[in-house]
Amino acid sequence: MESGSSTVRRVIQRENDGVRWVLQPDFAPFLEALLKSPGQMVKESSVKRVTVHQVGEKIFYIKRYLHHAVPLRSWKFFFKPTQARQEWDVAQQLEARKIAIVRHVALGERRTWSGVQESILITEGFDGVEVDQVKDIAPEAILKFVETMHERGAVQEDLHLANLLVRRNPFELRLVDLHGTRVCDAPSRDERQRNLALLRVFLPVHVSPEIEAQSRELRKHLLHERSRRCLRSNRDFARQRHGNLKWQVRLGFLNGAIHRVLQAPDAFLASRATLLKAGQTSTVGLADGLVLKRFNFRKAGNLLKDLFRASKARRAFRKAYHLELTGVPTARSIATADRRIGGLQAQSYLLMEEIPGAVDLAKYFRAGGQPQPRLIRDAARLIAKLHDEGFSHRDLKESNLVLGGDGGLYLIDLDGMTFLQNVSEDRAALDLARLARGVARYPGILKPERFLFLLTYCRSRKLKQVPRSQ
Repeated sequence: MESGSSTVRRVIQRENDGVRWVLQPDFAPFLEALLKSPGQMVKESSVKRVTVHQVGEKIFYIKRYLHHAVPLRSWKFFFKPTQARQEWDVAQQLEARKIAIVRHVALGERRTWSGVQESILITEGFDGVEVDQVKDIAPEAILKFVETMHERGAVQEDLHLANLLVRRNPFELRLVDLHGTRVCDAPSRDERQRNLALLRVFLPVHVSPEIEAQSRELRKHLLHERSRRCLRSNRDFARQRHGNLKWQVRLGFLNGAIHRVLQAPDAFLASRATLLKAGQTSTVGLADGLVLKRFNFRKAGNLLKDLFRASKARRAFRKAYHLELTGVPTARSIATADRRIGGLQAQSYLLMEEIPGAVDLAKYFRAGGQPQPRLIRDAARLIAKLHDEGFSHRDLKESNLVLGGDGGLYLIDLDGMTFLQNVSEDRAALDLARLARGVARYPGILKPERFLFLLTYCRSRKLKQVPRSQ
């Protein structure tokens, strides 16, 4: 079957080197040469590998699911289809319904007495790029493609722009990576709305107010889930040992200065850094454009709790990345590590980028800085954005808001921040009251400044009145 065509071809079955293949007839002559070609790695993990190959003038992608890499996983495919077979079957159904996809040309499975050790999917190359790499594509074209899928009985439940390929000349869209695609007689109204809400998360398509509201909530949930990736091993983050600590690091940030800090964080604080804080609970030092925060052991009562929860540094590492994903300005996190003694948590470390020229608002006001209207509006919009994205900060004070050398306002010290997904009026009011108590001591902040702050905050959140606690 060809993408966009209702032509049905009889498949060919073949065994090659212990793999049982199902092949499209026109692809069969390429199989042997393709399997012998080295290919180029596109994506790799412990359980999946994707490579791209050129055979003559044709391009093919091979996706290998390595089921044997996980103990006992191969056994379950005695009772259910492999991932590759599920995608292959969906591909045939989508093509029969004339839904444009990257063409699937072969399915292979390596079976032994202990189950399916490996399943393989081969797709034909398509000279398009992922939609999220194209800046000027019309959102309406994507919306029309998804609505056509719905009309023909298909829903991509993992819909995002990387799962759609676009070619400019001639213009064509195709669905790629069919995992999460479901074929049915007709998607329900709720299924269609949720799918469009998911699309609206990634693309500013025109949808109803109801779907737009659903999309905002879905976006908060998706970004919270995505923030977990900073604690895992992937193309951006990894677990590495430096000195006597195991660090979770951000791969794209590593350089010589960072390696020196990771190798000996305590020495960095003791001899190289300018100390910004040296308290009982934490020590903070700055040098070489880096800020290192060490959370110190405080009380024995926390030892039992710390056995069942992530360290403060690890939690702050994820919070900072989560804020970054949402667009709330904060210092970018680079690495985190825990120091344990006998399995008990003694200290934890968080390494961050410096915010150049940063001055917290407490120091700014004490030095005679004036609450300019732009600064007040920026602070109100930042807090509004924080609440709209589902965060509350129980320790929201002027010293946790810093003015960068670029004139931007940033949120720091995330210990008191919590992701709630939906910030109630009570919680918002408590946050604002905490900030109001902090700035009340500065003579330059009077009723007009407070009014401007609250007016901007409410307008930014589209509220009809200031949040009040019950």
